[in-house]
Amino acid sequence: MEAITMSTDFSEQLLFTLPLYLGPLFIFALIDFVRSTRGYRVNDTLTNATIALGNLGFTFILVAGIIAMYNYLYSNFSLFTLDQTSVTTWLIAFIFYDFCFYWNHRVHHAIGIFWVDHIVHHTAENFNFGVSIRNSYFMEVTMWLTFIPMALAGISIEVFLAVSYTQMTWAFLIHHKKLKHTPRLDKVFNTPSLHRVHHARNTKYIDKNFGGIFIIWDRLFGTYQTESESVPVTYGVRESIQSFSPLMINIQYLKVIIKKFTHSKTLIDKLKSIFYSPGWLPAGLTKTECLGKIADIPCKDFKPKNSPLTATMKLSCILRFIVILVVFTYLMWNFYDLPWLQTTALSFLFFWLCHYNGIVFDGVKIIWKSEVLSQFLIILSGITGLGYTSVNIVSAAIIFTSFVSFICYTLHHSPPSHSKKNRLLSALTE
Repeated sequence: MEAITMSTDFSEQLLFTLPLYLGPLFIFALIDFVRSTRGYRVNDTLTNATIALGNLGFTFILVAGIIAMYNYLYSNFSLFTLDQTSVTTWLIAFIFYDFCFYWNHRVHHAIGIFWVDHIVHHTAENFNFGVSIRNSYFMEVTMWLTFIPMALAGISIEVFLAVSYTQMTWAFLIHHKKLKHTPRLDKVFNTPSLHRVHHARNTKYIDKNFGGIFIIWDRLFGTYQTESESVPVTYGVRESIQSFSPLMINIQYLKVIIKKFTHSKTLIDKLKSIFYSPGWLPAGLTKTECLGKIADIPCKDFKPKNSPLTATMKLSCILRFIVILVVFTYLMWNFYDLPWLQTTALSFLFFWLCHYNGIVFDGVKIIWKSEVLSQFLIILSGITGLGYTSVNIVSAAIIFTSFVSFICYTLHHSPPSHSKKNRLLSALTE
């Protein structure tokens, strides 16, 4: 079978994907603000957005290798020769992808080391469109493994990507709380109601409804559960992840696995701590000790994390997010051309600013050393690009970014506003 060649530079695709990733989130957040329906919080929304940027960045870096591996398997080991232009092939690919997604998704809930990756998506305690892009940095490392059968079945990378984009679109559309009852659709499709069940921390709902577009796999394999009015959905996880920092959210369950591993006495138990269900505990380690006190909080008493913050502190995070977005766009657009020192410095700056915003939302006291680190990384990111970018542009970028960062720090420490007439500031503090 003839090998397929594709460009490994996805810069243009990235710039096309970025507004599709973040645009709907901020549009719906703005609509929510205008209507005062309080379905979106500033801390939760910006955390979803920064996690999504990290995921998109790692995907951008890894996708060339994933496509190369898929093409290699397709070209050398596919069992069938299919007409990639045939409607039948596309229909087979569509259904086969959904079947693979079901088992991929289920495995991510059933095996601890895979749950490290997938738990990021489930840590959201507001259920809205932002959750659909809240995915682990390393999602692509584990997600693509289950789709190897598609390459072996003779599905080309073009068809594979097309059906995967369809799946992603559907996944975005079902992350909301609007459609309450859809009993007829629930029999065949994964609906918003059924997916709300999947994101619940209630005992009745845990590990249910793994389907992508179709829910028939759950009905066939015993993981189907409808939403019950007698058991209101409580969103989130039972693990103790009381942070808005994207870095903390991405590594939190890895810390749980390490705790299980160190408390395990035998080699078998150490392997279980990695590969058994997330609910498994070694002898002598209680659920509260392993997961934190939040694990024992009844759903009826569970409250989403929401540290009290002033309007100016939240405004500082919005401004800092704009800097994060600019740094990310510049880094990804020039990723293959930048000097490696500047790439490294910009990467550190990006992740630090994401973490900075997160700890502000956590209510952590920010000291001057945090801002000094920000300024150092900003200057380092600029000067390591000298020779690639003109001195004037570098100087302007450093001055502008440093100024915005300092303004953010100043706003964070400014006294709270008591004006009741400013609707924007009032909304930010709610």
